[in-house]
Amino acid sequence: MPPTKNALLRYAAIDACLQRTTQTWSFERLRQQVAETLTEHVDSAGSVSIRTLRDDLKNMRPGGATGYDAPILFESERGYYYSEVNYSIFNSPITVNDLPALQQAFGVLQQLVGLGLSHELGGIVERLELRLSGQMQDAQGVICQFEQPTSYQGQGWLEPLYIAVQQKQVQRLLYQPFGTSQPVELLVHPYLLKQYNGRWFLIAQRDKWEEALSIFALDRIQHIAKADLSFIQHEGEVSQFFTNLIGVSILPEAELAEIRLRFAAKRLPYVLTKPLHASQRVDDETGEVTLYLVPTRELVSLLLSYGGDVEVVAPLVLRDNIKQEATRMLHYYL
Repeated sequence: MPPTKNALLRYAAIDACLQRTTQTWSFERLRQQVAETLTEHVDSAGSVSIRTLRDDLKNMRPGGATGYDAPILFESERGYYYSEVNYSIFNSPITVNDLPALQQAFGVLQQLVGLGLSHELGGIVERLELRLSGQMQDAQGVICQFEQPTSYQGQGWLEPLYIAVQQKQVQRLLYQPFGTSQPVELLVHPYLLKQYNGRWFLIAQRDKWEEALSIFALDRIQHIAKADLSFIQHEGEVSQFFTNLIGVSILPEAELAEIRLRFAAKRLPYVLTKPLHASQRVDDETGEVTLYLVPTRELVSLLLSYGGDVEVVAPLVLRDNIKQEATRMLHYYL
């Protein structure tokens, strides 16, 4: 389990003291200095017990829980000190030139921590913050602003499902799809967590349903419990399931198809510079855009978002689907 923020502050305080080699650091003086550091960073007065400081020194030394392997020695006349000159637990190849890029990356890492994907990542972020906080005071303001994740009803299931996928644990889900009055209990073998359009989905195989994968929206899950069953490993790479998809909701009886689109001249440059999918190809003579995809509801929504700037040329079934949606929309404005 990663150290708490208070523990990181204590390690940083001990490190700062031991780098001041002109002073003698007895146990009590070291404990007082660490307490003063905590007082500066927390609302109430900081305090450090004898046991806490002893544990901190043990954790910082070689073989300790922190992994610092700090060469901390003690002599009665000299007190505590580093046996290596200029040693610091924060010594690293990171330079001042790296700080702006790291500062911008903090936002991305912190979003993942907020989703509860792993305690370990939280520890990494906190150590980086502590390592760079003093040097980043004069850094530039925000250069890259990322989209902020919205509060998501199912995000509380991310961490237990992350662990279930990682440790290959069969799960018992209480799941209620939209449009149903009662939840159903399902046994699933979880393989992958996927985010699309701000929502999270679990890709799993239902127990005794070996012919296909199933997709479960986390916001429709009501309860999760580990099931004492043997885990069934899926044949092949599950992430490849989405290679020919946009989104996660496959239309009934949909198969891989060549999708041909004709964009208005004013919109085509945007599609060329930001492709709809990795399979996108463009006919240099006609300007027609071709995609190789399994049609999904999300693809239909994406095409509708272009309004009158796109025409579905083929396949006919997708063209008719778009036509039906456009006709239904038109009725609202007649």
